[in-house]
Amino acid sequence: MKKNKGLYVHIPFCSHICAYCDFCKMIYNESLCNNYLKELEKELASLNIKDIASIYVGGGTPSSLSLQNLHLLLDILSKYVRQGIHYTFEANVESLSEDKIALLHRYGVNRVSLGVQSFSDDLLKDMNRFHNENDVKIAIDLLHKHHIDDINIDLIYGLPNQSFSLLKNDVEKALSLDVTHISTYALMVNPNTLYGIKKVKEKDDDVLREEYDYICEKLEEKGFKRYEVSNFAKEGFCSFHNKLYWSNCQYYGCGLGASSYIGDVRYDNTKSLNKYLKGEYVASQELLSREDKLFYELMLGLRMSEGICIKELNEEYDIDFETKYKEKIAKLVSDNLLQIEKGYVKVTKSNLYILDYIERILLY
Repeated sequence: MKKNKGLYVHIPFCSHICAYCDFCKMIYNESLCNNYLKELEKELASLNIKDIASIYVGGGTPSSLSLQNLHLLLDILSKYVRQGIHYTFEANVESLSEDKIALLHRYGVNRVSLGVQSFSDDLLKDMNRFHNENDVKIAIDLLHKHHIDDINIDLIYGLPNQSFSLLKNDVEKALSLDVTHISTYALMVNPNTLYGIKKVKEKDDDVLREEYDYICEKLEEKGFKRYEVSNFAKEGFCSFHNKLYWSNCQYYGCGLGASSYIGDVRYDNTKSLNKYLKGEYVASQELLSREDKLFYELMLGLRMSEGICIKELNEEYDIDFETKYKEKIAKLVSDNLLQIEKGYVKVTKSNLYILDYIERILLY
């Protein structure tokens, strides 16, 4: 895994702005998008990208592009596609037409992540989303028709006005679909979102914990193994690209607001479209020491259910992990928050939900 590199490409355009979204985004404009894609091509060319194992096109809403703009984007990325690459494309249900799906398949996209979020018409309307349950089924059928069979759906829990019965309905409907992967996220209300402006309150942590535990139980009952805090997959269908991140592998990030990790440096791109279109891509960078890299390795790796291989960690960072963190490990193990098993350190299965708390004890 460590030798693999990934490429993330950010498409900031959306046909509408969802109430919860805090990502770098703007309303789609075809002419502006043309200019953006031309600059994106220049940024990609400047990075000397070779032999990547994964491409992930996210946003924003990449599927909001017109067929012409989508064709241009896929053509730009085609020079980085090779046999066996993992190639994911994010999409919203209402903007994913059959023509677009056929184009994605033609250019080698083999995984699609659909923003479903809920199957309740009322909750979707409240989130400012414009699809319904039947639209989801149609999109998934069309993806299978065009031989894109590795499909993720995103769900949000902890939504305002989402009763436990509505949550149960969302989980049941998700499990009735022919998909390979389900990602679930608790609603976070950020200040600059529509929910933030409306002063929507997040649910109490005890309620969210109950909802999270229910989701985990039901998804695992149906063969969706939790392999990371918020991600569940059928056997053989974990997100290869996201596992690159969690394994602290290196990756290129292109486009507005994208992040990269190359060599000993982490980069963050500008979120200013004006600067980006002038070729001023990078806004900040962080030169990592060995200790910094170890910090990221532990912080990210403990997100995964399998945990971190201690032998590989010791060899890569020239440490003895169990000695370096002896007292903290002892406390976390005695509290049943961490376990060391078969050469791996991992968060105990019932406590992944409080990962942030566990990592504060271990890493700070």
